[in-house]
Amino acid sequence: MIKPVPYPGRTPHIHVAVNKGDKRLLTTQCYIKGLPQNDRDGVMRSTTEAERKLLMIPFEPLKGSDAGELQANFEIVLGAITDEGPEQPRGRSGRRPRA
Repeated sequence: MIKPVPYPGRTPHIHVAVNKGDKRLLTTQCYIKGLPQNDRDGVMRSTTEAERKLLMIPFEPLKGSDAGELQANFEIVLGAITDEGPEQPRGRSGRRPRA
């Protein structure tokens, strides 16, 4: 069980890291959709509206739970295939790295 909680200056969120061997492929965070604290979080405010939609996850009651647990699904996509072929990796700025 993972339970995101707030800490000073941050809204509740979950850190996610994906590695392949010793190489870090992705580092990101996911947030609980609908929390008022999200609007005050500095990291969240630095994202675009499109990025926020990808990072927000609805937490919903777990069916059959007597303890009130919540569940969420956060899909991680490391690459995408488009009509033009595989999507090229991008750096932190969103620009494609130079060859």
